[in-house]
Order: sequence, then C-alpha cells, then structure tokens
Amino acid sequence: MPETYTPAQSQEEQAHEYHVASFVAHAQMHQIESVSNEISLTEGAEIHAISGEGKIVFTLEASTQKKIGFLIDQLKHHIGLLSLSPVYHQFLTEQE
Repeated sequence: MPETYTPAQSQEEQAHEYHVASFVAHAQMHQIESVSNEISLTEGAEIHAISGEGKIVFTLEASTQKKIGFLIDQLKHHIGLLSLSPVYHQFLTEQE
C-alpha cells in the first residue's frame, strides 16, 4: 500500500497557509516520459518545461512545507530520476 500524507496540524490550521516550491528534475533520457508522468500524477504538481536534455521544471503547491517535503520524498525514489534540485520556496499566510 502506498504511503499517504497525514498532517499533524488540524485542517483549520492548514487552511491559513499556502506553500509553493519549484524544482528542477534531471531524468534519464529513456525514462523522461515515465518521470514526467509521475510528477504530473503528484498532488499539487504542475510541469512548466521539459528540455531536450532530460530536465523537467515543475512546481508543487501544498498547505504545509512538510507536505511538500513528503511529496518530494515520494518522487525522489523514481528509478529514472538522476537528480532533483529545489529552486524556490514561497510561504504565505492568510494575512498576507
């Protein structure tokens, strides 16, 4: 059974946070379709570009930083992934 994310915070607390993070994934050329499909199926993920060299630029949106970390931990185990680098992380609260 695949792991699922179980937040420690209540739903009410999570509703006041918004996180977006961007990443660059480098996939083996023969696995680029498989890696990009896995990213696309990830909750809150959106692919923005795929290069001819196997690099995939994407963002993840979530209600907590911990959830983004959990989702990245799931992606990093893909057999076709050579590297996964964070680029940017923005955190906003409801007041902002």
